[in-house]
Amino acid sequence: MKGVSFLEQRELEKLLEQMTIHEKIGQMTQIPNVFYLGLSVEEMDAAPLYSKNILQGENLHLIGSVVAASGAKTINQIQKKYLEDSRLKIPLLFAHDAIHGYKTIFPIPLGLSCSWDEDLLKRVAETTATELRATGININLAPMVDLVRDARWGRVMESFGEDHLLAGKLGAAAIKGYQKGEDGHIGKDGVAAALKHFGACGAAVAGKEYNAVDMSWREFLEYYGKPYEIAIKEKPKFVMSAFNAFNGIPVTGNEFLMNDILRERYGFEEMTISDWGSVIELTNHRIAVNNKDAASLALNSGTDIEMSSGTYLENCEVIIAENPDLLCYIDEVVMKLLELKNELGLFEHPFVDEEQETDVLMSESALALAKEAAKEACVLLKNENNLLPITDNYQNVLLVGPFAKTKELLGAWSCEGKFDDVISIKNGMQQIFQDRLLGAYITLEEAPPDVIEKADYIVVTIGEHWDNSGEARSSINLELTISQKELIKTVKKLKKPFACIAFSGRPLALQNIIRDIPALLWVWYPGTQAGLAVAELLAGSGSPNGKLTMSFPRYSAQVPIYYNEYSSGRPSSVSPYSNRYQDCEPGPLFSFGHGLNYAEIVYNDLEISSTTITDDKPVMITVEIENKSDFSTAEIVIIYVEDVISSAIRPVCEMKKWAKAKLEPFERKRIEIELTLDDLSYLNARLDQVIEPGEFKIFVNDLSQAKFILNY
Repeated sequence: MKGVSFLEQRELEKLLEQMTIHEKIGQMTQIPNVFYLGLSVEEMDAAPLYSKNILQGENLHLIGSVVAASGAKTINQIQKKYLEDSRLKIPLLFAHDAIHGYKTIFPIPLGLSCSWDEDLLKRVAETTATELRATGININLAPMVDLVRDARWGRVMESFGEDHLLAGKLGAAAIKGYQKGEDGHIGKDGVAAALKHFGACGAAVAGKEYNAVDMSWREFLEYYGKPYEIAIKEKPKFVMSAFNAFNGIPVTGNEFLMNDILRERYGFEEMTISDWGSVIELTNHRIAVNNKDAASLALNSGTDIEMSSGTYLENCEVIIAENPDLLCYIDEVVMKLLELKNELGLFEHPFVDEEQETDVLMSESALALAKEAAKEACVLLKNENNLLPITDNYQNVLLVGPFAKTKELLGAWSCEGKFDDVISIKNGMQQIFQDRLLGAYITLEEAPPDVIEKADYIVVTIGEHWDNSGEARSSINLELTISQKELIKTVKKLKKPFACIAFSGRPLALQNIIRDIPALLWVWYPGTQAGLAVAELLAGSGSPNGKLTMSFPRYSAQVPIYYNEYSSGRPSSVSPYSNRYQDCEPGPLFSFGHGLNYAEIVYNDLEISSTTITDDKPVMITVEIENKSDFSTAEIVIIYVEDVISSAIRPVCEMKKWAKAKLEPFERKRIEIELTLDDLSYLNARLDQVIEPGEFKIFVNDLSQAKFILNY
């Protein structure tokens, strides 16, 4: 970083040599900011995670990092007081959960994933990192790449969906954007990324938050572990362990998962960090007798940093006396921490420029990107009679529903985003539709009869409240509220053209109402620029081009549901003795990969370079896509593969590659997508990666009919 001085490696080694055991363990402890803000332990929500007095007095001057502090002034105050009282003057690291933005808030990650756009994810992460560094934060506890298949789990909103390859590659793009450097280094204004939540946090039984995970190793290594394996190649500085137990052992104390899988198999060489309080929670799991036992289990499993509980500090000297071999491991972790602080320039420049913060946060370029991202995240699920976009033929547009006027459109985990900064749908439509917007009302009853009579088009806002998704927001009911269903039916009875725009942090179950909705634009939680982005799409300034990354169930009880389920001995059919529910149509309401477009996109000259693939001869699939409309848009070309015969059961199909191309009005582009033997390999029953001879069906977007047969 220009203008920043760094310590020599020998200086860091001398610093390590001066440290006591207690000081080293302090570096391996991360605590909430409230301990430095003058609050008493009794006032702190975090207090139950700590033994009495463990974080008072001298121990506060040994800590290595702080979580949840915000604002340059506050962070400078904490850093200044800490350095004054610290013996060795080792600056603090500051961490935060900027899951989809810091001050400028972008769409929730599940929405961002529907763009299928690695470059967009990278740019969003870069902008987030710039805002974080301007405020003094240098670790972002993101991205989350947990594979999710159960919409009941509230944290699906933080995920990149149900496909392992897509989740891993989008996660890798985010890491590259956060860290801004090459080969795992931190670039100018970059932050250390913390990949989470290892492992298989998204597979909690019954979709219940913090619940256990129990699965075969084949399922983990082939699917649930794959996003971490892919993203780790981008070398994040941290991997966060999950709350959950995995196959009977809590991850934070799971030596096999944390060492044999994460480090040996996946090649992760940097630092691990526990989730909030998950070390001390080993006692709740009942695999640890007390806090000392919990600390010992976590240390021996390779959990390098303890977040928001003090068992390491409280018990380290006794544990090390019993197991002196831990000292070598502890020295390695502390040296990595010192090297990271040095890489960030903190030894020479521990404070942040408070004046710069104002200039950086919510900059013009950040807001422009937030609007772009919000538009790219939207998915057009239904559009009968081309009711969207709202053409100039409709001069009197009425906006109704519970999301018509609210600014609460950021979604969960919105960090330092403020509702006051959000453009509501009403405000956005006022800017874009101007006098064509008759008014905005929460209920139809609020609208004057003459306004309803005058309206020639109605936009109905529906969805789930933002606070119903996110951490600790697991739900058994994925349906719209009764009042929203009644609103849709009432509007339908008016016999006026209308469309619904839906906000949510998860897929919802719409079977009981979808027939009454002629057009449906799913916008997730779009972030700071929500209203402007949505209004532009409604008006036809560009076209929604997102495709679902998580399947929508017909009914709540249908989850978990996902596109790449295993083949069955009795595939779904009209017979009751098949793989189906007796009281529900087979399959999702809207499947992974579904997404409509205002534009007419035509596929021409679809070709494959060879019908045979070999070790040294991959195949190339080419297609010309043409935009036969006057909309600026993009098209996502998705390649699926079906392994016709295999020695172990395989999914009915799997997404293997994709490409996204922007298309101006009436533009044509040629897309080339390469398939290699690696794309056809899988883990067999012995957990060997194999490629078996035989036929493979190749599908392009449409899973109803194979386009090619490929032989190996």
